Parts: sequence; C-alpha cells; structure tokens
Amino acid sequence: MSTKPTLEGAKRRSAWTPRRIALAVIAVYVLILVLANRNAVAVNFVFFKTEASLFVVLLLAIGLGFLAGWLFDDLRDRRKRRRAMP
Repeated sequence: MSTKPTLEGAKRRSAWTPRRIALAVIAVYVLILVLANRNAVAVNFVFFKTEASLFVVLLLAIGLGFLAGWLFDDLRDRRKRRRAMP
C-alpha cells in the first residue's frame, strides 16, 4: 500500500490574489468598454490619417499604455539595482 503525501499542516495558497482580482476586474471593464464602442472613427497619427473602429483604437491605446508601464517599471528596477550595488 502506498501512502500519498497530504497537505495537513501545509498552508494552501489561493490562486486569486488581490492583484489578480484587480487585473481580472480591469480586463472585464476593458472588454465591456471595447465592445460598447464599435463605431468607425477618424484617427490622426500625426504623420497619416486613417479611419478605424473605435475598439481597435482603444485596444491600441491600452496596449501602448501597458507597454509604456512595463518599460518604465523595468527602468525603475534597473536604477534600484544600480543604486544597491556597492
């Protein structure tokens, strides 16, 4: 007879951390926002103009915002590591 290890005494962590819950709420909000704005709009990209669905423009803006946040977070981490080095 084999014995299986049990989780008695071990602390079980939930996959739903506050950060993941907030991200899920934001994702649902973004999805509702995008689906509610499907009209065609004129977009001026400084060097050229085009017409696109508003939800495509919103997704592009949201994606660029996340990318900028990720890049600035990476830069901040690099500065912290440089300052911490003796």
